[in-house]
Amino acid sequence: MGLLQLTQIQRRLEETTSPFIDVSDLAAHGSAQTQVNRLSRALAAFVIAKRGGLGWEEASAAVTDGSGDNGIDAIAVTPEADRLLVVQSKWSQDGRGSLTLDDFLKFREGISDLVLLRWDRFNEKTRLRQQEIEEALLDPKMQIEILVAHSGINDCSADVRARMETFLDETFNTPDEVASFSYLSQSGIHRLLLDDHQLPKIDLSVELADWGQFAGEPVAYYGQVSADQVAEWHREHGPALFSKNVRVVLSSSEVNETLIDTLRESPEAFWYYNNGITILCEKISKSPAYGTDRRIGAFSFSGADVVNGAQTVGSIAKASRLGIDLSQAKVTVRFISLEGADAQFANSVTRATNTQNRITGRDFLALDPEQSRIKNEFLVEGLTYIYKSGEADPASEAGCSVTEATIALACANADVNLSTQAKREISRLWDTGDRGAYKRLFNPAVTYQRIWRSVNVMRQVDSLLGEALQSLEGRARGIAVHGNRFILHLVFQQLETKSIDDPRYDWESQSSRVAELVARTLTVVTDVADSEYPGYPASLFKNATKCAGLARSTLTILRDM
Repeated sequence: MGLLQLTQIQRRLEETTSPFIDVSDLAAHGSAQTQVNRLSRALAAFVIAKRGGLGWEEASAAVTDGSGDNGIDAIAVTPEADRLLVVQSKWSQDGRGSLTLDDFLKFREGISDLVLLRWDRFNEKTRLRQQEIEEALLDPKMQIEILVAHSGINDCSADVRARMETFLDETFNTPDEVASFSYLSQSGIHRLLLDDHQLPKIDLSVELADWGQFAGEPVAYYGQVSADQVAEWHREHGPALFSKNVRVVLSSSEVNETLIDTLRESPEAFWYYNNGITILCEKISKSPAYGTDRRIGAFSFSGADVVNGAQTVGSIAKASRLGIDLSQAKVTVRFISLEGADAQFANSVTRATNTQNRITGRDFLALDPEQSRIKNEFLVEGLTYIYKSGEADPASEAGCSVTEATIALACANADVNLSTQAKREISRLWDTGDRGAYKRLFNPAVTYQRIWRSVNVMRQVDSLLGEALQSLEGRARGIAVHGNRFILHLVFQQLETKSIDDPRYDWESQSSRVAELVARTLTVVTDVADSEYPGYPASLFKNATKCAGLARSTLTILRDM
């Protein structure tokens, strides 16, 4: 099938991206070599279009291949601005070969230079898009998808794949999964030729416990399944389970981490805490096995698609990969048949099940009397303090929100782990359990004065770092953006804060030091990070262990200055 598939891929490239590919830089090449390069670039653009949801012309404009490309053939930000796609592509005329070690090493070096904003190491095609790419890399929520597309029939070698995974772990994916790697050989590229409606149909055979049937049309069944079963669905079918869902699994979120914590610590309570999964099916069949026993039933669900609960499925799958025992965890699942339903029914169910408001950790703060007390203290001073969801944040001079207060108090705390968590995921700081940090930040000893003064220091630091960005380049720029909470923490450690709660204390004498402290702290943090903690700054400042080490080294230098 190699040459047949290769021919089909080439024809598809010539119909889609190839007409938009710029080869004006290849005038000195022969026609045969130019054609190979055009197809290689067209392949990179095709992968960008299919994986990133861009049009053919827009995807073709993302191609950076050429002299001085630093091993990267295309770079694109998805329309949702949530993923950065980085592609290397190779076109093999005979359909043989795969990514070589030399190609990988060059690509790896290029990725390192890209995330460290070393623009002088790239060609003009990349530098012309510096602002767009830099904005993406400075976004803490950005996911990076690294793709290699090779028209050869061979898969990526185990050695290259292992080296890439090690590189991702060391550079990006500790503590959170920021980057992923996919290798598309000829067969993988060929699958991209298929339109979305031609995705393989998923059939599920399910043992449904405590099942029931909805008394209405369309036909629907509900019941419990084991988390092990759900993990197996994901192992077998992967992201195809969610082809009609409004979003795929989020790599890291408050809800997902909480789900995994429950599966690890209280699996028997998972059913109580989770809203469950909704699956649409083309057809539902019940096996005669188990008869009419409602305690257990054997069902077949044809054309199954998870339209709500992708985060539940993804979290269970991740828990399984982490080796967590799922045998005691149960999940509620609804299976709804589309047989006989009108054409709009599936979209209506998908939309309705994904538009209900979610209760977040911040919402539960409304139950804490400490928040009410703090609000009243602000009111006495003629200021506004907002802690309930839905209330508009006050103007900066008129007060602050609980979100600002949480970040400022976390960074002011002597424990650097709290500032790291404020950067990584602030909602975890609102965990009111025994292991949570909430009561360390908000308790009867915390006054309005401490919050208001801490918030204003945070605002000063943010403003000063924003000004500093105008003159920063490369990795230093990334450190100023991604390390803002870490730098704020270090600034607080250099201020005299023992009397911060005392309204009579001359706090102005401390706040007047902030500008000088930010300047020297940023310089030292950058120097120490460059020498001791190379890699992507977004990952560095979410890593509690590395931040603790970086804080020790930096503060030692700062205190000796």
